[in-house]
Amino acid sequence: MSRSKCLQAVLLIFVATLTAEIPSQAQETLVAGLKGKVQTVLTEEFTSDDGISRERSGSTLDVYDPAGYKLQSFLYKSDGSLWAHTVYYRNGPRILRVDVTGVPENDGTRIAPFEPYSEQDVYDAKGREIERDTYDANGVLVSKSTNTVAQQQPNSTIMDQRTETIKGGESTTAMMETTETTDPQTGMSHLVATKNGQVYLDVTSQQNTDGTERDKQVEPDGSYVECERQSNGGIRAQHSYSAITKTHYYTTMDAQGHMTEMIEKSESHYRRSEYSFDKQGRPTGQTDYDASGNILEKSTSEYRNDPHGNWVEKKSIVWNTNTKPMQSKTVTFSFRTINYY
Repeated sequence: MSRSKCLQAVLLIFVATLTAEIPSQAQETLVAGLKGKVQTVLTEEFTSDDGISRERSGSTLDVYDPAGYKLQSFLYKSDGSLWAHTVYYRNGPRILRVDVTGVPENDGTRIAPFEPYSEQDVYDAKGREIERDTYDANGVLVSKSTNTVAQQQPNSTIMDQRTETIKGGESTTAMMETTETTDPQTGMSHLVATKNGQVYLDVTSQQNTDGTERDKQVEPDGSYVECERQSNGGIRAQHSYSAITKTHYYTTMDAQGHMTEMIEKSESHYRRSEYSFDKQGRPTGQTDYDASGNILEKSTSEYRNDPHGNWVEKKSIVWNTNTKPMQSKTVTFSFRTINYY
């Protein structure tokens, strides 16, 4: 059965994993563009107004296992003190539990960018996620989501999700149901998602004989996202519309899945952005234009690699487009210290 790939980016993971066993996911080091058996990556960032003096803006430390899956992540403030710490308990690609903690100030206040929490995932014998429990910093259960396949037929699936949120000793329950049907003759798939009886998502997906696919996802307010996909699953083009702002977004991708152009257009606004990449697929620049073709903003990036081919120094420049020739306005330096197994 063909499932809309645009939909997978929108629906909760609980629903998306019910209809099939969890696939073998790409190692997170590969997703991050890292080569070799990476153990740790320390990334430090500095900003500069003159390209010479540097001010530290923060840093991160990521820890990976020998297979390339993330085990821990540390987020540090500009003064080098720990801001937040995330620990992943997992079995290869499958995350079993996630603990996120923030480090309090001396006066006991928390300044982490998110509230500390813990998530516990439960899987059935086929490796499908059937429950997710969320706990607060004190270990108190604050949310429970359970998922069941209510009906499974060759060309249709009905899935139910029940989410219970607990706050102040009181609990509220939200019910979500998704119904997906596929026409075996045309390859057209249709999915309707309802929450507490109200339709909140409607998705159609057309699988073509050449392997390409076209998806359209519509929300109740009239907002929508249309995707054209290549035979390898990568997005070829995407058109989205926000009914709230009455704005259209047109995105074009290259064969490698890199976004090469995006147009943002409404009755009172227009902006076209062009993006460039190096041979390794890393972003090297972005230029924004107005409706007359005048440059609004411009930024570029340069890299220096280690012997493994991973970048260890990145220089990003935002240019002042009002000067001729253009002068650098803000420079960001990123340095990576990479340890290998």
